[in-house]
Amino acid sequence: MGASLHACIPLQNYLATRGVSCSVIETSELLHFQSNVLTAETALVLVSRSGESVEAVELLKKVQRGPKVVALINVPGSTVARQATRAILVNSLPDQLVAIQTYTGTVVTLLLLGAAYDQQMEGSVKSDLERTIEVLTRCVPEWYRFSGSWPGFFANNVPMYLLGRGPTLASVQTGALLLQEVAKVPAVPMSAPQFRHGPVEVIHDQFRVIIFGTQRSTEDLEDTLGDKILAMGGKVRWIGPKPKSHLIDSLCEWPSENFPELFMPVADVIPLQMAAYHTARWHGITPGEFRFATPITTSERDFFEPNDPRGLSRAVSQKT
Repeated sequence: MGASLHACIPLQNYLATRGVSCSVIETSELLHFQSNVLTAETALVLVSRSGESVEAVELLKKVQRGPKVVALINVPGSTVARQATRAILVNSLPDQLVAIQTYTGTVVTLLLLGAAYDQQMEGSVKSDLERTIEVLTRCVPEWYRFSGSWPGFFANNVPMYLLGRGPTLASVQTGALLLQEVAKVPAVPMSAPQFRHGPVEVIHDQFRVIIFGTQRSTEDLEDTLGDKILAMGGKVRWIGPKPKSHLIDSLCEWPSENFPELFMPVADVIPLQMAAYHTARWHGITPGEFRFATPITTSERDFFEPNDPRGLSRAVSQKT
């Protein structure tokens, strides 16, 4: 669910390149509508940062005699960790806001799991990860300093569209979630080709879009789309190597040496993590402060913990 769901997208794409078929399914959909696909022959990788999300806990109850379950969690001893066939600990420090370092840690861990399954751990995957860390160590401080110049693009409350393709759809989805969750602004994540099939009609002079041009095989298509949106009157920012079009402004300076493609979704989500944090501050919102939700969703019906007085007062006010 949430960022844990999006973190699975790069793994799915990686396995597809190796000829391995797998599906990314929201846990709630699997619980209520698609659990019959889970048999004793199924390998189920269940991702839950807390290991206590209600849908994951309920799914494990439902499939006790079904598939082998590999749980990816960040809390040892959690319900999901105890009940799964095997548990893999991301071992990230707890987030102070929402899923930031645990998200990127989950993406990396899932990709390493895929590499281990494909028996590639001792090959280029390990060196690619080391290279990604090396480049990020230089880039992140620069991106953060530069991010203070973004308020003109993020200042108003019009919906922000995020577009991309392939593995970077993980960053598209998570970036939108961060803008919604941290900054409380509406955001619409979508694949770039899907946007062309009708939603392009929403463009007007206040339209804003962030295009992820980090997938080499389709960056020319994203570049062209950015040009078209500008010509239609929209405002565009670009994440990735500098676009060929001189009209499209980059959200941040991309390193000339680039990141290894496998771990690109670890890198290209970071500008959106910064943007969500700054946008919250520009709007006078405390980053990471929840108004309605809770850090761990333990109920499929309520938005607050059972003993939380906010939940009780909200129920009373609704009745009155």
